[in-house]
Amino acid sequence: MSDELNPAPLADLTDVAPPATRTAPTRSPRKKKSVATPAEAPVVAPDTDATDAKPKPRRAPRKPRASKAEAPSGEVTADLFALTEGSPEAASEVVTEVVTEVAPERAPLPTAPAVQAFAEIAPVPQPEPEPLAAIVAEAAEAPAAETEAETEADEAQSELTGTAADNEGPAGPRRKRKRRRGKGGAEREVARGEQIEMSGLADDGATGQPETTPVAEALSEALVPFDADADATVDATPEEPAATPEPLPPLTVVSLGLELPPVLSAAALETLRAARVILGTADALDRLAGLGLEAPQQLCAADSAHMDVRAAGHAGSVLVVVGDGAGDGPALELLADLGPAYVRVLPGVGRVQAACAALGLSAEVVTVVDLRRAPLAALRGRLRAHCLFALPLADAAAPVAVARLLLDSGFSGARVWVCEFASGRLQARAWLASELVDLREAFDTHAVLILATGPSSGVFAELPGLSDDAFGDEAGTALPLAARALAMAWLQPAAWESGWAISEGEASLALEWARAVPTARVRAVGVEPTLLGVSMARAGVGDNLSAIPAASPQRCREWPMPEAVFIRGAAGLPEWLAAAWERLAPGGRLVATAEDDQARADLLAFAGQVPATAWQELSLSRGETVAGRLRFAPSAPVRLALWCKPALS
Repeated sequence: MSDELNPAPLADLTDVAPPATRTAPTRSPRKKKSVATPAEAPVVAPDTDATDAKPKPRRAPRKPRASKAEAPSGEVTADLFALTEGSPEAASEVVTEVVTEVAPERAPLPTAPAVQAFAEIAPVPQPEPEPLAAIVAEAAEAPAAETEAETEADEAQSELTGTAADNEGPAGPRRKRKRRRGKGGAEREVARGEQIEMSGLADDGATGQPETTPVAEALSEALVPFDADADATVDATPEEPAATPEPLPPLTVVSLGLELPPVLSAAALETLRAARVILGTADALDRLAGLGLEAPQQLCAADSAHMDVRAAGHAGSVLVVVGDGAGDGPALELLADLGPAYVRVLPGVGRVQAACAALGLSAEVVTVVDLRRAPLAALRGRLRAHCLFALPLADAAAPVAVARLLLDSGFSGARVWVCEFASGRLQARAWLASELVDLREAFDTHAVLILATGPSSGVFAELPGLSDDAFGDEAGTALPLAARALAMAWLQPAAWESGWAISEGEASLALEWARAVPTARVRAVGVEPTLLGVSMARAGVGDNLSAIPAASPQRCREWPMPEAVFIRGAAGLPEWLAAAWERLAPGGRLVATAEDDQARADLLAFAGQVPATAWQELSLSRGETVAGRLRFAPSAPVRLALWCKPALS
């Protein structure tokens, strides 16, 4: 054979000096040749024009899917770049042919096995270089290696990140890159002879790490597969909320008791130490001197505690009270004003409990009438025979005034104990009401009276049924006793309820009602206040009855909603019936009387609209003695009707 037909000898790969760059030279575009053996491959001179032009960077060819066969990438890739160092022309031809074999199909994204194969691009030291023909033959005829379908998430993520950084070229328009990937992929780029950059295959100085660019880093982040475990770990990490100050505790009323020094519970001591400000009377603040509290203290009067607490602020404030906060202090008023959510009461032993305990009495059988919050007339309406009362005082002259009221009410044999608290010690002394009324001794302002009424002389009625003497000049116009008793039986007023007694010019049933239930709040509508005051004193009624001289049915909408209403038939009965029924509370009772024909017709008309629950008509005759003979003078019959409003379900 001639020398022209013999192939050019291959250069020794170990003797060729490595070039400055590791990229393949750009070839001029030409039609791709079929795959031939290395012996038949013609030698093509390098294109100087294409080499001198600045190469346009392109993306590395995509790797095949994991299910396709891949040639062993470690040795082949290393030798290919070694061949580039020795013979650029032959290496370019071999690269074109090898890429054509391994990338017949396009893959959307490299999978984990492809990443593993491509990650082994780094040169592997070999003991002896092999001829180029053997390398190409081995690459062309190597059997396809079966790769694993799935790999662990952390290994795939690390390898894919490195591969994406190595394969990234200079940045270009994203739309342009997508169009190129859709029109031929890596195979057309190699076929056109354009340069392919393999960044990271060459050694980077002494470190041996591939050189990365900002575009490569952005692409590597975009190609990193979703790791559910990693995201769950990041999302599961709770963000520390901004530190917010704890809300201040509500207003606390601390009961100091009666002992000196005060004996406090652990909760009371903790509250006092954590208080923002401590308020109290001079006596109460003096009792805290030995506790070593650091909170500021503010003096307030017993009758102005509401204003002082409001000025100081409710949150974080503490009000100290000598004795029991509920019985001896303004705790009940503060609870009614602010609500239980903003007031906390720490109880203690009060004056009433200590006085009853000193006399051996149970607090359950004692009726408390607080004369510090109510006038003396409140006791007059509560007086009954053989009852026990506890009277906290706020006036040094109150014991003598109570004794005088007992004598006027027919309880001359009542016994009174005066319990005083001096220097933390309780002292109790007893007198009869007739003895105490003439006593001129000074008593403690904060004393407590324990009262036992004993038998009654009958000045005030014990049960419903006031005598004619209690009405005075209005006895002739008062509602008959039988009608009053039946009306009270139908009304069934409770101790906590409020009601109206509507009657023109007289207040017989209002007085009966207020006397029978001394804690109920009753309005006597149509009665002059001055006349009612005189009748209240004669009937022994307390301050739970008020008078409204003249009112119209429209004005009753301004009054509190009643639970019970009584109406004595007169002019304007239909309007009062309609207005009272409208304002009556659910579950309330309405009782009306009629003593003439017009009032009876009005009751029947209203019953046609609202059916009545009960009807009753009383025919009464009054017995009189005239010239020694008994006569009965018949009175006009009284018709009564009852309506009950349905309660809310």
